[in-house]
Amino acid sequence: MQRPDQPNSTTAPNDHADKAPPNKSQAVSATKTVSLPSPRQVRDFDWTALGVVIVIAAFFALTARINAQPATSFVPIAVLSATGCGLLVTAIRKLHTPKGAGLFEAALGGFFIALFQFTIAITYPGVLDTLTQGLIVGHDFLITWGLIAGFSILFSIAGAALGHLAFAPLRPLPASSTSNAEVEEEEAEDSIASLEEQPVDHSGVEEEEITGTVADSKDEENTAGRAEEHALTVDASEAATLRQPPRSALSYVITILLLGLAPTVAAYVFSAAYNFTLGLSQLIPGPYPTLRLLSTLLPWQVPLPIELNGVIGNIIIFSLLWRIPLFLGNPTLFDLQALEVFVFNGAALGLLLLTTYRYNVSATYRSFSPGWPAYLSLEALLGLVIVLPANLWALRGLAGLLQFHDIVIPIRTLSILNPLTFSLNLITGPLMCMIIGIVVRGLLMRSYSTKAQLR
Repeated sequence: MQRPDQPNSTTAPNDHADKAPPNKSQAVSATKTVSLPSPRQVRDFDWTALGVVIVIAAFFALTARINAQPATSFVPIAVLSATGCGLLVTAIRKLHTPKGAGLFEAALGGFFIALFQFTIAITYPGVLDTLTQGLIVGHDFLITWGLIAGFSILFSIAGAALGHLAFAPLRPLPASSTSNAEVEEEEAEDSIASLEEQPVDHSGVEEEEITGTVADSKDEENTAGRAEEHALTVDASEAATLRQPPRSALSYVITILLLGLAPTVAAYVFSAAYNFTLGLSQLIPGPYPTLRLLSTLLPWQVPLPIELNGVIGNIIIFSLLWRIPLFLGNPTLFDLQALEVFVFNGAALGLLLLTTYRYNVSATYRSFSPGWPAYLSLEALLGLVIVLPANLWALRGLAGLLQFHDIVIPIRTLSILNPLTFSLNLITGPLMCMIIGIVVRGLLMRSYSTKAQLR
């Protein structure tokens, strides 16, 4: 016979299970799911990165217009600064999320650098008149600036990709077999404990109630199993993140060598493309094609001013605004626009060093800590790597050739550096990167302290 208290004894465990709080694994999985960035946040357009790039590019373009004679860095600066532009976009993006390189923002940044330079170029006297008259030289002028815009976009994307790959999280270490065994033992103990806690009733129960109880227990076990599986997956991913191997100082040095030599490589690639374009237009290649581009990285040069009065002066100015191999020298001793490359790369390196350390600071292994001595040393190394190749080459003098079909005419060596300007370049490059790094670190630390106070 069925006892009167039988329904209460069979339904009590179900009521207790409904009111029981979620287990630890469910709570962990819920917490981890909320803390992870959503896909929408990762794919959002980074307006901050693009705005910073536009401000820097506009500043250097406007300051370059102060001189009546265009500096040697005026035309090719957009191409040589493009890698640093893309690198800075990636660095600013990593302040918000470690995912994504911001390639679209980098492409727009490279386009705006070239656009600002082109806008300033057409403000020089006689340029608009030449373009509106539809002359052949005006057509070549537009082709050159179109080539500059295309390579600026391309190199900016390459710089963003290079920075994203160089400062991406390292491959996590494999989890130890001990941790897997502990997880299996904990699962076994939990299953045994859950079986022991279930009440056992040997009395007769109706077949419908037994079937309902078994179905409810199976549903609860399936739900708990899925929650535990999700929690273990999140915990495993967290453990893999925390077990990232440390970054050594040597790895940072190698990365800086790659990033610092990127403008020099860009100069060689663009020089070859520009000479090929001149050949298609049936124009005589000018002297010093590659070295003329490398001199863009030198803030200090021997000044070679030119008389720019009358019609001849306007023709010379127009030639300087598109004939990149035409080397006629800087108007002043110091070229402010040449610092644009150091500003982009120095700011990007500072942000990448700080954000990389912030993501690795909670790791179980000691990672490379960007203390002030190491931080400034890496910034100085970047500036030295950028300026040293062009500085050494220009110190020897610029020896060029003038080629006209099958006729090649050697040109005498042109000296644009002396021991004083050579030394000043070696000092200015590292010093500029260090100053930019100090400013970036100060602003970033102030931003973090302000957010901490608001919380």
